[in-house]
Amino acid sequence: GITDSGTVTVAGNLVATTDANNGVIDLGTTTVTGTMDLTSHGSGDVTIDNATTDIVLIASEIGGNLTLTTGNASGIIDSGTVTVAGNLIATTDANNGVIDLGTTTVTGTVALTTNGSGNATFDNGTLNLDLAASNVGGNLTVTSGNASGITDSGTVTVGGNFSATTDANNGVINMGTMAVDGTVALTTNGNGAATVVNDAGLNFAASTVGGALSATATTGDISDSGALAITGAATFI
Repeated sequence: GITDSGTVTVAGNLVATTDANNGVIDLGTTTVTGTMDLTSHGSGDVTIDNATTDIVLIASEIGGNLTLTTGNASGIIDSGTVTVAGNLIATTDANNGVIDLGTTTVTGTVALTTNGSGNATFDNGTLNLDLAASNVGGNLTVTSGNASGITDSGTVTVGGNFSATTDANNGVINMGTMAVDGTVALTTNGNGAATVVNDAGLNFAASTVGGALSATATTGDISDSGALAITGAATFI
């Protein structure tokens, strides 16, 4: 594949492609001022650390896992369709960097970490969204149009507010290992149900759930700071 063993500075755009043998891309000391177009062959993984420069992904196709890191305040964004067949790990490690991926689709899990009060926004298109262990210092906003909706397979820690939306196919929300300090806003498409378990109290912002709602506050109270519209049965624990 493609690797670096010294500092590589690109003032323009980067196009990196492996075209055979599941070739990887591993650039840990390369900084790119412009956009990045990344393509890996087969199950090839891609790892990028853009240091203190923001990451702007244009149309890319990753056959394996995609790991991204930046310390820039503008963080990690996409301006084209980014397809990841494996897992996504996106991290901002300085300057309250944000993550804003609205045209990236990930088949595997999604792990999001933001520095300080950085927000994270992720829309997985028509694919289900499986959040792996994540730590977002600011607000976390997630969207999926898949029937399997939005789930977690690790603890999702949010310092700010959490907003989850399924926007097609009666998508469900099933978040069983949340640690949200702020409010929780849930919107499900059609008759989609929602299940949430928070590590402490649970404060609902305005939410609309077309199916049943099951809400658990592990060690605190359940309250609302906005209107709750629940079409199905509601269970509060």
